[in-house]
Amino acid sequence: MKLVALRGEDPPDDTVVVIRAGENGLSAETLRRAAAGAHREFGFYGVSVFLALDVGVAELCASTDYLRRYSKIQESTAGRVRAAGFALLATEARPHFDIVLPDLDDQALDRLRSCFGALRPNPGRS
Repeated sequence: MKLVALRGEDPPDDTVVVIRAGENGLSAETLRRAAAGAHREFGFYGVSVFLALDVGVAELCASTDYLRRYSKIQESTAGRVRAAGFALLATEARPHFDIVLPDLDDQALDRLRSCFGALRPNPGRS
């Protein structure tokens, strides 16, 4: 297990947009696989997301190689994620974060999925 390096920055404002990419990015299977992988590697159940901290959603999606790969995204806000009982950890390079899950139970996954809107075309792809 590796130690995860956290960035020393203030928690994001409640209105900051949280982006999860991929048509299956919020399926139970995808969430379980991603969170289990984070647990094996870092010791916590985490799901990778990007936050529109310094730029708008379209610019973030266009300027981030990982996000640009996907044709669809789903959006939430930091406030909705926290209100549902999840922490946001500032991991990897800004603007990457991990949403921390308490476990991989269906209830936790359903609560996380309910934070996000419908799939929409990735505005960063032309």
